[in-house]
Amino acid sequence: MKKVKMAIVGASGLVGRTILKILIEENLIDNLELGLYTSKRSAGKSVSILGREFHFELLDENALSCGYEIVMFSAGECVSRAWAKRFTQKGAFVIDNSNAFRRDESVPLVVPEINIFELKKTTKLISNPNCSTIQLALCVAGLQLLGKIEKIVVSTYQSVSGAGKLGLQDLENDTEEKIKGKIKNNVICKIGEIEENDFCTEENKIMFELNKILGKNYSICASTCRVPVPYCHLESVYIKYDKNVDLSLISSIFNNLNVFLEKYDNISLPSKVAETNKTMVCRLRKNSENEISFFCVADNLRRGAGFNAVMIAKYIIEEIL
Repeated sequence: MKKVKMAIVGASGLVGRTILKILIEENLIDNLELGLYTSKRSAGKSVSILGREFHFELLDENALSCGYEIVMFSAGECVSRAWAKRFTQKGAFVIDNSNAFRRDESVPLVVPEINIFELKKTTKLISNPNCSTIQLALCVAGLQLLGKIEKIVVSTYQSVSGAGKLGLQDLENDTEEKIKGKIKNNVICKIGEIEENDFCTEENKIMFELNKILGKNYSICASTCRVPVPYCHLESVYIKYDKNVDLSLISSIFNNLNVFLEKYDNISLPSKVAETNKTMVCRLRKNSENEISFFCVADNLRRGAGFNAVMIAKYIIEEIL
């Protein structure tokens, strides 16, 4: 594999550091010339990850002239809006982990197991979906093969790391720096702001993004909660079909999507899935002939962010560059 020039913007954050870990685990790091960019607060600092030492620089105009072929953004929507397209104008493929471009019809929203075919040599700007959407999309991508879906209802139980470092600190210190309402010993039944349609920001992300990824127009109702757990998102999902469905083949279908189905009364717990790239499904059951319910869980920093982004980058390296 040839050497590739890659930059990570927001490299000192939770997702940025997770991306670095996964680049090492996937044996990509030795073939990369890396530039790691961060805010003024972290510039000049370094961190050791899996025995490797990484140094952070301040993102400035000089970065645009470094000839990066791939740039990953995990520094928030404002930074992405200010810098992402400027890197694409320099010829780089940009993989953005923020909400900045997900609703842009010209920007693909990619989960590699589902729609990697949308990436072309001319596709310079790519959005990484929301963490809670990715694990749901993987499950629904398999389950839609069983029949025509009429309705999807999802309720989420999302960890505080989805709110970043400050979310973890709010849980540990019983503060409200990021999560309003004090999350310690509590459950907050909205993530983001309540919007014009009476759904909150996170719910609207899920409902829009799932259909965009799958290329569908499913009727979706999402309810999202923040729970006092450090890592991993758990989702309760209900699907209604237009006919009787047979679940006997779903395990083999899921395997092709990196989804793992627990058998019998085994349950998927955040503590089992944390620090892995798996999406796990448990308690898959039929409510009636044409209705099913299940739980799915995934590590939001890995499967829901870093791993998805790295798999997109790996495809670009191997198939496009």
